[in-house]
Amino acid sequence: MNPSPPRGRLRQALLHVGERKDVPEAYLGAAVAAALRELASEVLGERSRVELVTVGAEGHPWGRSLGLRLADYDVGLSDLLLCADQCDLPPQVQESCPTLSQEEWEAVLLVSKIVFMSLESEPEPLPDSVPDGAGRPPERTARPARSGAREWFCQALAALSERADLHQDQLTARLRTSLLEFASETPDNKDAAQRIAVLRTGKRQQESRLCVSRSGVAFAQVVLSAIGCPVPSCVLEEFPDLTQDEWDAVLQVTGLTLLAFEGESASEEG
Repeated sequence: MNPSPPRGRLRQALLHVGERKDVPEAYLGAAVAAALRELASEVLGERSRVELVTVGAEGHPWGRSLGLRLADYDVGLSDLLLCADQCDLPPQVQESCPTLSQEEWEAVLLVSKIVFMSLESEPEPLPDSVPDGAGRPPERTARPARSGAREWFCQALAALSERADLHQDQLTARLRTSLLEFASETPDNKDAAQRIAVLRTGKRQQESRLCVSRSGVAFAQVVLSAIGCPVPSCVLEEFPDLTQDEWDAVLQVTGLTLLAFEGESASEEG
C-alpha cells in the first residue's frame, strides 16, 4: 500500500485527537506535530512557524478537552479566531483574492474556528480524587466519544477527501447542515454556512475543496494569503502579549488544516 500523502497524514492525526481512545496526550501531540511539520515544509518552506502550535488541554468546570493551542501562550486556536472573525479584510488578502468581500473574509474565519472546535475532544471527566494513603493514583478513563453533532461535522469534512462518489452539491449540503447542527443556527453561523461551497477542481475534477460559494476561491488559499499580516487590533485587545510569529503560526496551521481536508489528486495519493 502506498504511504498516505502529507495532507492525509495530518487529517488522520487531527481526527484522532477527538476519538474515544485512551491514547496518551503526548502521543497525539507528537503525531499532529510531525504531520504539521511535514506539510508545512512542503507548502511553506522556511516561513513555517507551526512548531509554536501544540495539542494541549483546556480546562472546563465539567472536565478537560484536547485541541490545538499555542504552546507558549496557552490559548486555543479556535479562541483566537473567534476574536478575529470581525477584523478588517487585510490588504494583502484582498490583493491575492480580489473578488473576496469583507463578509466572506469573516465567514472564512468563522468556519475555520468551527473546524478547530469540531476537532477538539469532548470534555473528559476529571478523575475522582483518591483519599490520602490509598496508595494508588486516580484512574483515568478513555476520552469520551465525539457527540453525534461533532462526529457528523467531522465526517462531512473528511468526506471532501474520502468520498469521491458524492457530487459536490451533496458534499456542500452535508457540510452546511452538519455545521449548523454542531455549531447552532445563530444568524452568523447561518450566513457563514451559505457562503460555503464544495467545488471539484483538477484535471479530472477529483479534488474537492472548501470554497467561498460566490467566487469559488478556496478557504485555504484565503487564509494562507494572510500570513504576515499584522496581528489584528481586536485580537491584541484580548491577547496583548501575542507575537507576530504566534499569529502567523495560527494562520499557517489554519490554512494547513483546511488543506488537509481537501481532496487529493491521483498523483498525490501515490
